[in-house]
Amino acid sequence: MSGDESSGILIAAILLGVAAFGIFFIEFVLPTGGLLAILCVICAIASVSLGFMHDPSLGITLLALYSVAAPFMVLLGLKLATQSKMGKRMVLTAEDPARTGAGISESAAQLPAIGAYGEAITQLRPVGFVRIDGRRLDASAEGDVIDAGARIEVVSHRDGQLRVRVRAE
Repeated sequence: MSGDESSGILIAAILLGVAAFGIFFIEFVLPTGGLLAILCVICAIASVSLGFMHDPSLGITLLALYSVAAPFMVLLGLKLATQSKMGKRMVLTAEDPARTGAGISESAAQLPAIGAYGEAITQLRPVGFVRIDGRRLDASAEGDVIDAGARIEVVSHRDGQLRVRVRAE
């Protein structure tokens, strides 16, 4: 291999390595479902292959560099991704408001009061739909199956779902 070819391969190997790192960070800024991650891996493999074509010691060095850097890059990328706007919407937080009682959702605040009366729209065995004050709501039966059309009474609510029983008339 001539000197010009060898230096061209060396430059291509280095540029592909830089492209691999750049594409990796772009994947966390612009999530593409892994398409850019695949392109990143292809660039890294091509960089190592060209490194071996230039000089076997360069190929081994690039392979070792990428092998050591990859876990750190993934951790850094995940940390950056969870701090972005999109990442904050995609990653669950440690606190669940339904369990901690912090921040009652609007739907939970608008549930009918305990003791409110309504009608079962579907059969509740034990879960189904009821109509209370003209609103269709999820509900679960307190005891046995409740038939559709039965008059019901709200006994409690938990996690946004009503607990009902047949109304004693």
